[in-house]
Amino acid sequence: MEKIETSEINIDPEILGEIMQNLEKLESSTDLEGSAIVSKTGLRIASSETADVVADIYSASPATLISLGEKISSGLGQGDLKEIVIRGVKGYTIILVGDSDNNFMLFTNCSKGYKLGYYFHKIRKSFKEMEPVLKKIESKDLHTS
Repeated sequence: MEKIETSEINIDPEILGEIMQNLEKLESSTDLEGSAIVSKTGLRIASSETADVVADIYSASPATLISLGEKISSGLGQGDLKEIVIRGVKGYTIILVGDSDNNFMLFTNCSKGYKLGYYFHKIRKSFKEMEPVLKKIESKDLHTS
């Protein structure tokens, strides 16, 4: 199991513990090389040790992508944005976006493209399990750093 890093904002330790348990479970059941829960405004809530190494990439960059993705999806009449997949030469980055009443996203990456279907299933399931816990985080916490 990888060490999970704590949040950039002040969150109830019990809620943070539940989120971290879910990230740990996701990473231990896959070959994902990093995962993080990030607010749509770019604040890191929790991340694996591998994700913590590049904390800026795991926070501000996805927030920018999500904002742009939401504008494109909405502008083209495609409805709410659900996910963004970035394919690089050496791997994939998958960002899942919560519903409109969920201000968070799950950011993950992997290098094994032949398991993408499996990863999508595990990532979606994990994020769905985390959503009720994420909704407990008060919005005022997201504006405090």
